[in-house]
Amino acid sequence: MEIGIFGLTMSGKTTIFSLLTGVNLEEHAHKNEPLTGVAKIHDERVERLSELFKPKKTTYATLSFIDIPGYDLSANRKEKNRIFQFIQNADSLLAVVRAFESPSVPWPPEAEEPVKQLEIIKSELLLRDLEVVENRLLRLSETEKKKKLSPDESAEKEILERISQILEQEKFVSTANLAEEQLKRIGSLSLFTAKPVIVVANLDEDQFSTKKYNGKEKLVESCEENKFAYLELSGKIEQELNALSAEDRELFMSELGIEESGIQRLSRVVYEHVGLISFLTVGEDEVRAWTVKKGATALDCAAKVHTDLAKRFIKAEVISYDDFMKAGSMAEAKKLGLLRLVGREEVVHDGDIVHIRANA
Repeated sequence: MEIGIFGLTMSGKTTIFSLLTGVNLEEHAHKNEPLTGVAKIHDERVERLSELFKPKKTTYATLSFIDIPGYDLSANRKEKNRIFQFIQNADSLLAVVRAFESPSVPWPPEAEEPVKQLEIIKSELLLRDLEVVENRLLRLSETEKKKKLSPDESAEKEILERISQILEQEKFVSTANLAEEQLKRIGSLSLFTAKPVIVVANLDEDQFSTKKYNGKEKLVESCEENKFAYLELSGKIEQELNALSAEDRELFMSELGIEESGIQRLSRVVYEHVGLISFLTVGEDEVRAWTVKKGATALDCAAKVHTDLAKRFIKAEVISYDDFMKAGSMAEAKKLGLLRLVGREEVVHDGDIVHIRANA
């Protein structure tokens, strides 16, 4: 899962990327290229299981972020298309809009409110997708003049005509509730408006403390209308938190009324909006969290751990995290009948502890 961080210039998105991933921006100064970094997701369940099993290694789930160069409205079409190419590889988009006040940082032209920045981002993505869809429909139409379309081409044309109408209404494809099979048919087009979108309002310290900033109501309303997830972060506060010791960080967070860091809150929103869960594996060698799509089966989990496990899959032992913590050990869980032996098609849920049984 790769999340593209996208926004207008001067939105503070690169600072947020650096704080989430730990990437040193000084090493990449003056490079107008995408940066990739991985953020570790601290999970209290993993920490508590590690205390119990005392493994040689503890591994948290991670999220990969791509910091896409800032979108400059004054750039030429070639440069804008170059930026769009970087978005194609992302599974979802994190759209950063600026709310923080700073006399030393100029606002994007004609976008001094967060909602205006979001509208610009939306418009650019909609126009790009509409161009792609119309070009593909034109090619299908030209093919149809020469010969009868294949069943797959006919199905694709029908879907694209529906999508064209959606885009012309200035709506995102993600709001159309298309079936998974329909989305697969148009997957090669990498439509930006079909990707899940999380909007992050980048606030200053005062705004974050008061939960108020200019234009908040309009921004939240726009996110709800477009089915975007919404989150508030303060790059400045995250920067200060990263510089503190664990003890001082906890005290500072308490003073600000923050229970979780930015990456923890963001990861929860991403998981919920994109449709991800974590399953857990435990043992003396390693306690680990793994990320899979919601609805993943026991066989999918086996493949995530290792492809050989999926090939040699027999059964899986599954217990929810809460049930395990109540039992206190696997032996006690078995006595209480809390450990379930399931087949390959069993759906695994968030927080399930999974042990794969496989042929030697």
